[in-house]
Amino acid sequence: MEIRLKDILKRKDEIKTTFEELANIAEPSFKEFKTTEYIVEFLEKNNIPIDVKCKTGCFGTIDIGAKKTVALRADIDALPLDEKGKQFAHLCGHNGHTAALMHTLIILNKKIDSLKCNIRYIFQPAEETGTGALFLIEKGAMEGVDEIFGLHGDPNNNLGEISIQPGELMAGSSLFKITFSGNSTHAAFPHKGSDVIIAMSDYINLCQKIITRFKDPVEEGVISFCKVNGGSAPNILPSSVSLEGTFRFFSTNVKEVIIEKMKEALFTVEKFYKISTDFRIEKGTIPLINSKELSEALLHIFENSELKIICNSRKMMGSEDFSYFLKRAPGVYLKVGIATSDNQPPLHNKNFSLSIDAVIFYIYTFLKIAFNR
Repeated sequence: MEIRLKDILKRKDEIKTTFEELANIAEPSFKEFKTTEYIVEFLEKNNIPIDVKCKTGCFGTIDIGAKKTVALRADIDALPLDEKGKQFAHLCGHNGHTAALMHTLIILNKKIDSLKCNIRYIFQPAEETGTGALFLIEKGAMEGVDEIFGLHGDPNNNLGEISIQPGELMAGSSLFKITFSGNSTHAAFPHKGSDVIIAMSDYINLCQKIITRFKDPVEEGVISFCKVNGGSAPNILPSSVSLEGTFRFFSTNVKEVIIEKMKEALFTVEKFYKISTDFRIEKGTIPLINSKELSEALLHIFENSELKIICNSRKMMGSEDFSYFLKRAPGVYLKVGIATSDNQPPLHNKNFSLSIDAVIFYIYTFLKIAFNR
């Protein structure tokens, strides 16, 4: 079936309403209660079948009795707008993904006779924490799925452009938290206690040498320390300080080297400063690897479309738990350009913005895949 932007644009006002209403109820990971209720009410109102409704997230199937089932996924969670985490906003544009899939389903339901496969839709919670995909997989979201596709707005490419990258695209990631504990003392007498802040700073510097001196230089890896908590006064060396961050990788070998050396560096700092530490690593995500075969198929689908294919995509150290869906079925994660100016704010920036025209292109992308797979 031929998909044309001008046909989707006829629904622009309705799409914009959904997009804006989702923005007004932005919620954090695994707390997308209002968002889920909004999606479910929308689906029920438009007679779109729901297989499973969770407290956060849901999925269902437009079943035409075909042998093949193709899944389309949209993430639904938002990010903190303030440091205290009391306000939230869609600083990654997930409301655009969600609104696009919602209106894609309406069009598919109306054009059901033109479908060649069953369509499984997945509204996934908690993408930002890397835990929502596995949650829905455990609920059965991937049962019977033969292929899966997802997309994300890309501020590095212009509106109307699409990037399809075969193979490795996004890194695996883990989060960690380390607590350094010692004896508190007066700042004027550091020798009377343990300076856990100095110990922590030496540890951070040691860990950066893991990346430059202990892993293969041609393999990707990064360690970033992002959050520090500790201290009560400017003249007291605290008894403890905590450090949080993330490491990223593509190969299992790099992941193992990072973990091993981070533990060894911690042991060294403990002995040198006579302190104790607690090191905890969260499971995190695995590398996102697009199917080469399906990437080639999408390149063919979009080569004569109203989206311009951009071949400047490269591997990135960002992570995505869409990778877990790709372990259950082959698929592709696409990047759709959203930039409308040279000064487009990046993802996760408090000034991030997404135009309704970008959402129109998302719908166009979903429909091209759904009707051509």
